[in-house]
Amino acid sequence: MKKDILHSYHIFYFPFKWEKRGMENEYFSKRFNLDNIQPHPDSQWQNLPYPMTEEYKTELYNEKNFFYDFIHNLLYDSGKSNNIIRHFERKEAYDDNLAYEIKVFAGNVNTYHLHIKSIVLNLYSTGTGILLFYLENDNYPEVNDILRINQYGRRVFPPFLNVQTGILGTKKAELADHIAILGLKGDPGRYFEDFIGYNASSDTWTACKIIQNLIADLSDELAIKPVIDDRMHVVSWIGNEEWSNKIKGDANDIYNSDEWYKFLFVDGSYCTCQNDKMKNEIIDKHTFFRWQKEGSLFGVSRYSMVYLSNNSPFCREVTLRHFRTMYARMIELSLIQRASILKFSNEVTQLSGFSEKNESDLVDRISDFYSEYIRFVNQVYFREVTAQEQGIELYNLIQDKMKIYDQVKDLDKEISELHQYATLLEDKKRNKSLSLLTMIGAIFIIPSFIAGLYGMNIIDADSSEPLRRYFWITAILGFLSPLMVVLYLIYPGHKYRKWFLLLSGLFLLSAFVVFYFLLIINN
Repeated sequence: MKKDILHSYHIFYFPFKWEKRGMENEYFSKRFNLDNIQPHPDSQWQNLPYPMTEEYKTELYNEKNFFYDFIHNLLYDSGKSNNIIRHFERKEAYDDNLAYEIKVFAGNVNTYHLHIKSIVLNLYSTGTGILLFYLENDNYPEVNDILRINQYGRRVFPPFLNVQTGILGTKKAELADHIAILGLKGDPGRYFEDFIGYNASSDTWTACKIIQNLIADLSDELAIKPVIDDRMHVVSWIGNEEWSNKIKGDANDIYNSDEWYKFLFVDGSYCTCQNDKMKNEIIDKHTFFRWQKEGSLFGVSRYSMVYLSNNSPFCREVTLRHFRTMYARMIELSLIQRASILKFSNEVTQLSGFSEKNESDLVDRISDFYSEYIRFVNQVYFREVTAQEQGIELYNLIQDKMKIYDQVKDLDKEISELHQYATLLEDKKRNKSLSLLTMIGAIFIIPSFIAGLYGMNIIDADSSEPLRRYFWITAILGFLSPLMVVLYLIYPGHKYRKWFLLLSGLFLLSAFVVFYFLLIINN
């Protein structure tokens, strides 16, 4: 299908947490072992460790040369068992006939159709995943239309409900009238969302049915939950000659106009910062100015990365390709880290709430979880991913705006405390075992003392049966006394616990009384 000149490019990222139904009570490493996920036999998702086209193979080669070799295990599916990533692509996208439709009636009524270049689903062994939509816009050159595509195309559920008019009021402000994916095989209704089903009784943080059904097409055993909020992360390029020439000639145009702020922070028709000084400070902190005199700007926020350039063939074919592959991969990597941090933090909360009745199982769960966290630190969280200077600068900016370092630092403290708690439980278990051995030894103290003091032949072979009976009564009472102490120590919550001590004293006193009479009678 022949296309016109490209005006903008968009990648929407939906990061999420996943659980396989029926495995919620398993250990962390088993719950999120990717080998447990078996796609539907007739699924339109295909596991593609290696690209299918020459264009994608070339892009993959360039990407791998851009990133350090030790990053590859996280970004690229090797096709091996026990891998940290499993990469799937939608088959229909290779037929080149898919469209992402966004209808908006907030402000001006518009329906936007974007060509879907690819739909990708990546699952990770940290219990996280990312669904990606790669979209091309060759129909809408106006900047305001491109801003609206980003603003309304990224919503995965309503951010709020209007008190008077419900979902209709939301659509007049922050929500598309509907979003649809056209051209997928199967029931078209599965990939159409008008958000009408959301009301005050709906569950919160529930992604729209397009998201739910796309992932269910892979496996309906996966239960998912968004990890950011009601929006997908946006990566977007605009090729606009007029805008590019303005910032090339006068850098102050970046501050004098609201357009860059709206593009950077994914605002639709309204700039959400209405103070010039504050707006300029925010722009300074979130903008990458390296190529400003060439008419190019990069910007990074907590939920976006944007790129403005001219619309020359060089920008469309070279710099845009770098942006949507290598630089977009850095966003993907950071989103994996962020989602994994939230997943691990949630796991710490769950483990902290486990009952201590089965301390051995809890210690094993924490130990298994701690091993997976070490794997995360070694194979997912990276402070540097490339040797190229501009890549280092952009990655540092992304990491800073997503606050990855601070979140990892806090998570490390949480998990260290949890691991320390497991160590204390293990020490407690070990001390219990030692105490039990000590108590068992204590049981034999009195009989051993008697035998050692008077000899094993305290009753000679010619002694009468009553004397033998008294001897065994003494031995039994001497055994029962420390046994009651053992019961007192190992059942701290027993309602009759105090009776154990009382019985211990009585048995001990009785043993000495019987033993005294035994000595008198025997002598």
